[in-house]
Amino acid sequence: MRRPPSSLQTTRSRAALAQQAGMSLVEVLVTLSIVALASVLIVATTRPADPLKTESEQLGHTLAQLEARARVSGRPTALMLDEAGYAGADWQGGDWIVAEASRHTFARGVSARRPDARAARKDKAAIVPALIFDPLGHSARSPVRLQAGTRQIDVVPLTAPGQAPQ
Repeated sequence: MRRPPSSLQTTRSRAALAQQAGMSLVEVLVTLSIVALASVLIVATTRPADPLKTESEQLGHTLAQLEARARVSGRPTALMLDEAGYAGADWQGGDWIVAEASRHTFARGVSARRPDARAARKDKAAIVPALIFDPLGHSARSPVRLQAGTRQIDVVPLTAPGQAPQ
């Protein structure tokens, strides 16, 4: 049969456990300094995102959405392009209605050029879309050129699944 521990033994074992429990301040500081050093090395070795590539991916996504919206709604949609950015527009009541909620502003240093610069009207007040998406899928596939310094990327509207490129 086992004897119950005396109160003196219980007190000693509690004191021993209290001394062993937890980490010392030095151990915590060493751990934190290792984590901080690892974080600095990770941040220092990563490259910043390329704004031109990011903008081209965003514009490609927007063009795909506009084309899909034209097919689903049965009405033409368009990409309105200006110096600061772009927005989607819908054809309603004989005029282009710009969806301000879809407006996107270019990152600093990135600009865009209309697919056909000759098509731009001299009347600045007129709303002229850069690209028009036909609900029947007969949309022109003119690229939009994004520029950042001397670099440039042409963003072409994607072809819908099951449809041959034009």
